[in-house]
Amino acid sequence: MKYLSLILLCLCLSSCSKWLTLTPDDEIVSDEYWTDREDVEMAVASAYRYMIETDVLQRMVYFGEMRSDNLQSSSPNGNERAVLDEGNILSDNSICNWRSFYKVINICNTVIENAPIAKKSDSNYYEAELQHHLGEAIFLRALCYFYLIRAYGDVPYVTKASASDATDYNHPASGQDSIMKVLIDDVILAKDYAIASYSDKALNCGRVTKNACRALLADLYLTAENYTACINECNEILSNYNTLPGSVQKEWMLLPRKSFFSSVFYSGNSDESIFEFNLNSDNSANCSVFTQLYGNATSNPHLKPTTNVITIFDDADARGMQYINNTNSRVFKYVGQIAPIAETKADIASSTYTYRATNSASNWIIYRLADVYLMKAEALAVSGTKAEDFDEVVRLCNMTYIRSHPEGVDSLSHAQYTDNATAEQLVMLERRREFAFEGKRWFDLLRKVHRNGGPTDDVISDLVNNKYNGTMPDGISSKLTSMGYWYWPIYIDEIKVNKQLHQNSYYAQQESSY
Repeated sequence: MKYLSLILLCLCLSSCSKWLTLTPDDEIVSDEYWTDREDVEMAVASAYRYMIETDVLQRMVYFGEMRSDNLQSSSPNGNERAVLDEGNILSDNSICNWRSFYKVINICNTVIENAPIAKKSDSNYYEAELQHHLGEAIFLRALCYFYLIRAYGDVPYVTKASASDATDYNHPASGQDSIMKVLIDDVILAKDYAIASYSDKALNCGRVTKNACRALLADLYLTAENYTACINECNEILSNYNTLPGSVQKEWMLLPRKSFFSSVFYSGNSDESIFEFNLNSDNSANCSVFTQLYGNATSNPHLKPTTNVITIFDDADARGMQYINNTNSRVFKYVGQIAPIAETKADIASSTYTYRATNSASNWIIYRLADVYLMKAEALAVSGTKAEDFDEVVRLCNMTYIRSHPEGVDSLSHAQYTDNATAEQLVMLERRREFAFEGKRWFDLLRKVHRNGGPTDDVISDLVNNKYNGTMPDGISSKLTSMGYWYWPIYIDEIKVNKQLHQNSYYAQQESSY
């Protein structure tokens, strides 16, 4: 009899969101569990399922967005207030807890170790299927580590499965640069193993494909400053649109201005999607994952747009009308259903913003077509050497800029962006407009800081002025001069149980003085 205390799942391949129902259990299955293909499929599904838990998804916002100049406090809880209103991140703040990411990593490690055992027991479990499952586990593990190294810098890098996900990993932290190199190699392998297409839109968006691997690789290369490799991965995606049976669309295309918001951020799994986590509305636990942060028609948000981010959209930009509720200056992306759209903001002054139902959960998008255009644009902007490179940067930025504007509105001017500095500035601004509130802005700033060799006065000044609007926490500018402050402290409970871990030097010094 199989040992079934891993996770019970209902798997239905016709809809990605339907196969993510589970009852969580803290134990990892014993060796006797791994007898056939279905056991592996269930374990892989559990990794996806834990990625959509509130603890993971909200930390994607905390790590990638909350400290940026896109968000300020509205009515945050105490932990958020310490970060937002005071700019004071301490190691006893539970937001710093990385345990939820390591839970997913441990499930992935378990799959990678044990799936080959299941294949030996199941003659109907084919090599291609095994590789597909391994590719999914490798990808999800790499994605978790990518978030961790961008959030914390150096972290424990663990590839051996634990007997229980409650077991404390007694490992020292590895350097983020060395982890990055391993992640790139892993995702190259995952790309080789991954399926090209499921011939089903929801599965193509919600499960790992070759294009999802290419997008993660492009992001890794961009962060590692390997710009040629980043551009190559983006080009591979653009050359490999997955045409579905019965579809007339044969290539990648951005959705029209009028249907973009509802298709991408309400319905989900759009024609622009490359990889997103399908939240299961049957699981009420995560239906409020974003309303807790961004609010809805009846609840106050913890986080709201900064005054500055509202101003980066011109009056004709649909993103300024739809990402933000213009009647109360709140985030509408991910919590909204129907957003008004018109030629200009003035035309929507008295319009109604309709929110999602309380039992409805939006998918969380990791990569979409706009990411490909703008990752390639950023790589070209900072590495380009000739006029044609900078023309291509503007053309790529115009893909999202023109889509967001009424027909006939002037595009971004090629004549204004003719060198690395102006081209990079353009891409950073267009990325900020396109991906506002999607958990990317802080990582964008972090890449720029690394490219500059550390926090420069102009980056610090812009961030502080954009975010705090003149009311700044004490010493925030001074804190931002230290590279260590751009990361999060390791949660104190992790250091207590893992004697090989040491607090990031910046926070160790700061907290020793309290």
